[in-house]
Amino acid sequence: MKRKVLFPLIVTFSLTTGIESIVWQRAIADTSNPKPICPESGPCFPPIADTSNPKPICPESGPCFPPSRSGFTEIRVITPPRGSLLNPQPTLSWTPLADTQEYTVRLLRSGETIWELPNVRNTEIPYPATQSPLTPGINYELMVEADGKAGKSMFRLMTPSQAESVMVEVEEIRQQNLSADETALQLAQVYEDYDLMTLAIQTLTEAIDTNSQNLEVYQSLGNLYNRLELPRVAELVYQESLDLASSRQDIAGLAQAQIGLARSFVAQEKLPQAVEVLTAAYSNYQQLNNAELTPQVAQFLGEVYEMDNNYEQARRWYQEAKAGYEAIGAEQRVETVEKAMQRLN
Repeated sequence: MKRKVLFPLIVTFSLTTGIESIVWQRAIADTSNPKPICPESGPCFPPIADTSNPKPICPESGPCFPPSRSGFTEIRVITPPRGSLLNPQPTLSWTPLADTQEYTVRLLRSGETIWELPNVRNTEIPYPATQSPLTPGINYELMVEADGKAGKSMFRLMTPSQAESVMVEVEEIRQQNLSADETALQLAQVYEDYDLMTLAIQTLTEAIDTNSQNLEVYQSLGNLYNRLELPRVAELVYQESLDLASSRQDIAGLAQAQIGLARSFVAQEKLPQAVEVLTAAYSNYQQLNNAELTPQVAQFLGEVYEMDNNYEQARRWYQEAKAGYEAIGAEQRVETVEKAMQRLN
């Protein structure tokens, strides 16, 4: 049965715009030579990650969720996202602000306004036909303002030589005998490395829309949305990943999806939901006997309880994290949670 990620309409549309070159269309989607569903050797459903070498949930020093991230109530620019572009006239879109009917949209360069559109009533508009296209190699900032709130995105148009460098790497991946999912993952990584976030998201979205069952595809897409500070969309992707992992009884996949969901919930200030999924992830990593990640989840739980001003539970989970770190000799992590506990005194 085909699985489908139900993105909001505005996001779905934004992923399919901004790629006008025939060459790039070929690089992103080639259906003339369909790939087999399963590789000749190995499982059709690969695990989300190699659990023998797991990625850390928290840095060795510092919080699992940096407190400097902006609140969820602000306007979020969806397209163009932060990073690099190929289209000199990209679609402009942003998340709606509750009870707001009109927005002011401005394009800036070096802090100076190039053009301004007042009284914009839609949350997605084409690049103004009356304005000059973007110039390659120039840093731009899109600012969307309404009711004293603002959202912004900083980006630049790639130069022809930069675009050619990307194309070379894309073609190298296309020439390899990879599965459709592995191709999508490697292409998305190349695009992400070059800050082509729209292409990275589109590539992973297309893999899901063509019935991908690879949990890493979902996880990577959710991570991208979280990086771009679009946590509501990330939440939808992680939920799909959670459902898929649950249907396969993949405990490691469940835990990773739960961590992603927790980050999305915290970014939206949904702290009780974050606690719920983190507690489930903690149990899952305990079941996997993962001595490295279990205390990191405990630390994350301590941070969320601290954000919620529940210092008793925060202290309890920081102590759990400290005990786990001491058991594996993670001295720097021990110091991190000790500093966190000192804040609670």
